Amino acid sequence: MAAIAGTLAASAIVIVTSVVLSPTRISFSVTGGGASISRSAGGQAFLLNLTIAADNPSHRAGVQYLAFAVSLQQFTARNRMESVEATVQDGVPFYQPPASSRNVLVTASLVNKNFFGASHGGGGGRGPPFTVVVKGQVRFKVWLAYSRPYDVAVECAPVDVFSGAGGAKTSPKSTMVKCIP
Repeated sequence: MAAIAGTLAASAIVIVTSVVLSPTRISFSVTGGGASISRSAGGQAFLLNLTIAADNPSHRAGVQYLAFAVSLQQFTARNRMESVEATVQDGVPFYQPPASSRNVLVTASLVNKNFFGASHGGGGGRGPPFTVVVKGQVRFKVWLAYSRPYDVAVECAPVDVFSGAGGAKTSPKSTMVKCIP
């Protein structure tokens, strides 16, 4: 009888621990962006700045980001996928407390003018929309305990940060693009 009671108690502890440390839902969205032209000794580059909002609605679990990477993707006129890695401005790893939002700033340097159509210079001052891909590795913290690491990947599309005004700088569009897993 004691063995059965011990097994039941151990099972209850495992179940409670797995429920408490189960992953929470986190969501991402592109909440802002802009573009500028940077001139350097090597020529000029088109800089695209984006703000990725990470939302953690859980009131019990914090999120520790062990890795965070962002890339921009677009189909070219020849129906070929082009991809550019963006630089994350915040240091990784970083921690997000429970029930909070965090903005992550990223910058993509587009030296190849063909990546976004005519790279903002042709076609009426704007390139076609693109897809933002966010990938990372996270683990959740409940009290003092950490979960195992989880891989996350979402796509945000279509993203169009250009106002259509042309010139050296653009203002961000006011729309927000939600990302889906």
